[in-house]
Amino acid sequence: MNAVLALDTSTDYCSVAFADNDVSRSVSESLPRAHNQHILAMVDEVLAECMLKDHVDVIACGVGPGSFTGLRVAVGVAQGLAWSLDLPIWPFCSLRAQALSDATRKESDYVLSLIDAQIGQVYGAWFQWRGNELHCISEPAIRVIEDFVADPLVPLAEAYAVGDGVLAMSEQDRGAFAGIFPDLRPNVEAAAQLCRLEANDTNLVLAAQLEPRYVQQDIGWKKLSEQGVRR
Repeated sequence: MNAVLALDTSTDYCSVAFADNDVSRSVSESLPRAHNQHILAMVDEVLAECMLKDHVDVIACGVGPGSFTGLRVAVGVAQGLAWSLDLPIWPFCSLRAQALSDATRKESDYVLSLIDAQIGQVYGAWFQWRGNELHCISEPAIRVIEDFVADPLVPLAEAYAVGDGVLAMSEQDRGAFAGIFPDLRPNVEAAAQLCRLEANDTNLVLAAQLEPRYVQQDIGWKKLSEQGVRR
C-alpha cells in the first residue's frame, strides 16, 4: 500500500495520520467526548490540502478495544470515507498501536498496553518485540488491573506498561515494571506505516465489514438496518 490515512479515537485522544512514500504527518489531541467535532478537520490537516480521493489508497482504523462512543466515531468516519471513495480498510488493534513506541523497545522485549475502561477495569493486552516486529502474546481483554499485573506471562522487571490504564496500578505495582509510560496513546503514525507493510488481501475489509472490537460479550454493533424502529 502506498498511501494510508489512519484514524484512532479509542481513548480520550483523537488521532489522525497520513503516510506515503515521501511524507508522514500526524496530529493527536486530547478531546474527551468531542472526537466527532474535530476528526474531519484533522483529516484535512494531515492531508495538507491534498484531495483524499486522489492521494489515499487505504484507510487504517483503530477498532479498539476502548471507549464505546469513541470507537464509533473512528469506525463511522472510516466507513463513510471508504464507502464514498471505494477504498479498502485495514482494521488495527488500538492496544497494539499504543505499544508501538521506541521508548518501549530500547531496553525491554515486553509491553503491557492498557486503556482505562472507566468502570474500575482496564482494557489490556501483552505484547512482545521480536526484532522490529511487535507481536500480541495475549488476547485483548477487560479485567481489573490486578489481573494483568499478576499475569505470569513475563517477569514484570523485564516489561514496560503504557497507556492511561497504568494510573489504576498501585505504586508498588508500578515500581515492579522496568518502566511506565501513562501518557502514551495509540500511535497512528506508526500504525499507518505498519499498514503499508502488513495490509494485504487477507486482512483488508470493505466498509460494510468494519466493526469495533468490543471485548465485552454483551456489547454489540448493529447496522442501522438491524436496529429496528426507535420509539
